[in-house]
This record gives sequence, structure tokens and C-alpha cells, in this order.
Amino acid sequence: MKIGFDARMVTHPGIGRYIECLLPELIKQAPDDEFMLFGDPEALRTVSLADNVKVLKWDAPIYSVSEQLFDLYFPQKIDVLHVPHFNIPVLSAKKLVVTVHDLIYLLFARSVPSPAARHYASFMIGTSVKKSRKVITVSNHTKSDIVKFFGEKYAAKTEVIYEAPGKAFFRVSDKARIADVKCRYRLEDKMILYVGSIKPHKNIETLIKVFALIKGWGVPHQLVMCGRWDNKEDYLKEKLSDRNIRYLGEVPTEDLVVLYSMSDALVHLSLYEGFGLTVLEAMRCGIPVIVSDTSSLPEIVGSSAFVVSPNNIQQIADTLYNVLVNSEIRNGMVEAGYENVKRFSWQETARRTLEVYRSV
Repeated sequence: MKIGFDARMVTHPGIGRYIECLLPELIKQAPDDEFMLFGDPEALRTVSLADNVKVLKWDAPIYSVSEQLFDLYFPQKIDVLHVPHFNIPVLSAKKLVVTVHDLIYLLFARSVPSPAARHYASFMIGTSVKKSRKVITVSNHTKSDIVKFFGEKYAAKTEVIYEAPGKAFFRVSDKARIADVKCRYRLEDKMILYVGSIKPHKNIETLIKVFALIKGWGVPHQLVMCGRWDNKEDYLKEKLSDRNIRYLGEVPTEDLVVLYSMSDALVHLSLYEGFGLTVLEAMRCGIPVIVSDTSSLPEIVGSSAFVVSPNNIQQIADTLYNVLVNSEIRNGMVEAGYENVKRFSWQETARRTLEVYRSV
């Protein structure tokens, strides 16, 4: 089987992590199949070392006209093409598999820059669901959203295949490594952590309000946030000037692992998530997790995290305060998190993804 894979988004947050973790496992589990990766050869250098991998340079911008007008896939005579986002080649005759991570662009108007962009996203998501031979979703919730938007007839060709935390995520106890990260980012001893993009649906303003409330109750913690900034959230910059809040921007994985391990809790109050990979990364690193009761998050955390209403500031603050001051609660959540994360592995994700390719 000759498998094509659009890997242009490997350096993006979220989907990039999906590509980065999935590809090595796919290649490892299918040594007799041939992989044709489309993207930046330098960014894909590590996986391209395998004997059954070839990288074809493809630098058309995501969501651009050029990615639709120039079909690099057709001449390669591939048997199946996997596009890990909804930006499929609309005119391609190839047998397609698409991964739809979420329907955020359809559900939250503020997540797209303009009405034109929203119409484009609506058209492309709908087309990818209808045109693809198989649709992979990363949660049951996203599958139910697809059925809700596009019809029950698409349920049969939609496969739910979970993501997982990468191998890099583990509890760091190296004091020198912790001290280095603490010094470089100017961090305090006690931290509450948020990891994810700073976007409208991530509900960052509520998190800041919750933090202000518990600071008034005397907790010594610093709120540390890391992730890519969205200009639509510029109104928050003044609130981030608080000396007890540190926004770090995007940080490399080796530092992120330490940040998780240093923190007393991860708080993720997102209004919508297709999966919520950061909560599993935090659990793998041995810290308690508090998430909102929306979309896929309860599905992913099970009974291993506190689940709260994303706009109930008092409830969130009470829950977070109890986690921070009660070591028995915190230790119990850590153990539950370790147990929960065992349900997820990239080996299983790759195995089931290869089954999808073969069925197509």
C-alpha cells in the first residue's frame, strides 16, 4: 500500500502534535507499506530516515488557493491520502481519509477572522466529510457534532480514534532541570498552569477572574500560561500585567514537561474542545487537573479530574482552592490521572488508523 500524508501542519500547535506523534508510529507499524509525506523536508527530517518514507516538498499555505489549484498528490499514484485537517484537496480524485478534530469554526463565530472565513470553513468541513471515504474524529463528541451538522448518514463512515500524550511527557524530578526552567522564565515556587492557545473559546478571562478570587483568599500561587496568542484576545493584555500572572508564549516541549511537573494544578476552562490533549499531558506529568464540563473534556478525563461549569467563577474557585490546600485530595487526583492516561496510546491510535487506510 502506498500511503500519502499531508504533513504541512507538523509545526502547528494541536494538529502539529497529532502529526508529530502519529507519523512515527504509523511508519514503525507498517514497514511493508510505503509512505509519501507532503510538507517541509527539514521539519520531517526525523521520520524521513525510515526506509519506507519519502518526503515531497509541499509548501502551499494552509487554507490557500494554491493548495487547491496544484495537485501534487495525483502524480504520485498513492492508494490512500490522509489529510489530518479539513483542508482536503477538493478536486483530487484520490481515496481520502480526513481527520476532523473539532467543529470550532462552525460553533464559535469569534474563532474565525471574518464572515468569509466562516463560510469557507463551513464549505470545507462539509466537503471533507462528504468527499472522504473515511472520517476520523478524535472523540465521540466530535463525531456527534458531525452527525448533528451533516446528518446521520455520515455516522457509519466516521471512526473515533483517540489521541494520546507523547513519550516526552513524564514526571520530572531533576532539581537542576527544574531550577533552570524556573530561572529562565522567572517563576515562583507555587504555580497554577494553563496550557493552550489564547483564543476566545479557551475562556481565559474566566480563568483570570478565578485566579484573582483565590489570590484574595491568600493562596501564594502564580498563574502561568503558555500557548500561541490570538490577536482577538488583545483586550486581555492589560489583565496579564498583574505581577502574579506570567504569560510565556509558546514554549518548547522539553520546557513544557518541566512546567507541568512544577505545577500544583492544570486548569482548563475551555468552552469547546475536540479532544483536550493538554489535560492528558498534565496527568502523565503527575499533577491534578480541573476541566470544564463541556464538549469532549468529560469524555477524556473520566472520573480522574474535577469537572466544573466553565462560567461559574465561585464553583471553579472553590474547587481549585480545595485542590491547592488539601494534599490528600491532590494526591488522590494524581493517582487517578495516572490510571486514566493508561487508556490512551499512540501505538493504538496508529494501529486503528492503519486499519482505516486498509479498509479504504
